[in-house]
Amino acid sequence: MVQIEELGKAIAQLVFNRNAGNGPDKNPEIIGQSFRSLKTDTAFLLNHEPDDIELALNGEDGCGLERMELAAKLLIEESYLSSVPLPLLNKAQELLYYLQIHDTAFSLERMMLLQDIEVEIKRLS
Repeated sequence: MVQIEELGKAIAQLVFNRNAGNGPDKNPEIIGQSFRSLKTDTAFLLNHEPDDIELALNGEDGCGLERMELAAKLLIEESYLSSVPLPLLNKAQELLYYLQIHDTAFSLERMMLLQDIEVEIKRLS
């Protein structure tokens, strides 16, 4: 659980940096460290189905869904830095929908993120 808490703090730092205009300078390293901590990367997430991603992220503690939510948020933050953001946003959206269905708790925050992603996808399309 310590890993999940630390990754949550990293994501908060990513959002803070982006909102402060420092995202391009500081966020790539934080995103890379966070993916290494999750023992995954963008390529794996983009090329696998949510079920497979959950299994890979489960680890010894069975917290795959929690890690998947963090991975989805990392994809969103990475999309702000990418010259090709749509695949990242589409996968983040897919993972968040998967979480809404498979997690035991309904999340309003996830629903708001999904709405924001939808708006951004339409804007970029």
